[in-house]
Amino acid sequence: GGSIMRDGDKLVPAFKNASYWSNERHWKWATNPNDREKASFLKENILPVKESGQLKLVPLPDWNISEFSDTIDMRFVHGHTDAMMLPQIKYKDRIVVYMADLLPSAAHIPMPYIMAYDMFPLTTLQEKKMFLHEAVENNYILFFEHDPKFECAEVEQMEKGIRMKRAFKLDEI
Repeated sequence: GGSIMRDGDKLVPAFKNASYWSNERHWKWATNPNDREKASFLKENILPVKESGQLKLVPLPDWNISEFSDTIDMRFVHGHTDAMMLPQIKYKDRIVVYMADLLPSAAHIPMPYIMAYDMFPLTTLQEKKMFLHEAVENNYILFFEHDPKFECAEVEQMEKGIRMKRAFKLDEI
């Protein structure tokens, strides 16, 4: 959303100098969506990226994380939608993880809270559990895509499970 604009009667990428990154498995999923996800993967919003030559595909790793660059690793998850990518950015000796739809908001931190529109909710639950334990252990900064109140958070292990330790703005890092 937001990456396509109208140029006369044609739809084109809004950012002419950008590279748009996906992976082949997720791209195929997005361009041939199931009936449930058709409203999320609108061809007019994504095909102009490929047609422009700006689409770049990263290989899907054998494990769930691969190195993308010196400062970015890519985490792959499969519960919300197949082969969704979560960038993990090394910044000021910390790791900031763009949570996308694995944890769209701080309200989704407690283990049983997953979204009804996940394609594979039990996979999401398993991926979320593994990720949150890793986030506590490594003191990750979670950056939420859909949270109207909390931009970033750190998490900690509490008696009743993993919970938000503190919330803050990205520019406070």
